[in-house]
Amino acid sequence: MLIGILQMELRIGDALNVREKRRIVKSLKDKWHHHHNVSVVEAEETADHPQHAIMGVALMGNDARHMESSLSKMVEHVRQERQAELLDYRIEIIAGRD
Repeated sequence: MLIGILQMELRIGDALNVREKRRIVKSLKDKWHHHHNVSVVEAEETADHPQHAIMGVALMGNDARHMESSLSKMVEHVRQERQAELLDYRIEIIAGRD
């Protein structure tokens, strides 16, 4: 079993306050979960910053190449998002315990 992890640093430019940011982040999380069948979470340390978010995405599988390709495609979709600007990202595939 393999675990794919995508960490993304985003700028939420349209958010003027934390409430607006939460609305935008929830919308992005829901979209990514439904379109890419992944789990998504916002890192706690950016929760109170209105225009900055660190998002974590995880998926499980057996084929590292396929998982990396799926996460890379997600990065490309995020780059085209109007609600968020992708500042940085990192993809990692790790072996889980069998």
